[in-house]
Amino acid sequence: MAKIKFTLHGVAREIRKAEKQLRSMRSKVVKTDQKKIDLNLRELEKSYRLLRDICPIAESPIKVFGQWFTTKAK
Repeated sequence: MAKIKFTLHGVAREIRKAEKQLRSMRSKVVKTDQKKIDLNLRELEKSYRLLRDICPIAESPIKVFGQWFTTKAK
């Protein structure tokens, strides 16, 4: 039986990248837009936590979220 694995490292990286961009532009916008950014940041953090909780971290030097499956016997 072979092991099949996939990672969601790219998704996690994009979430963190979006958070960083939103935080950097937050101080440059008006107060009403800051509230929108805060909501977006909150939801991005929830998404990241959900991803972290559902997908275990791979045992490698790089922290990678992913799943592992075993194929059926033929």
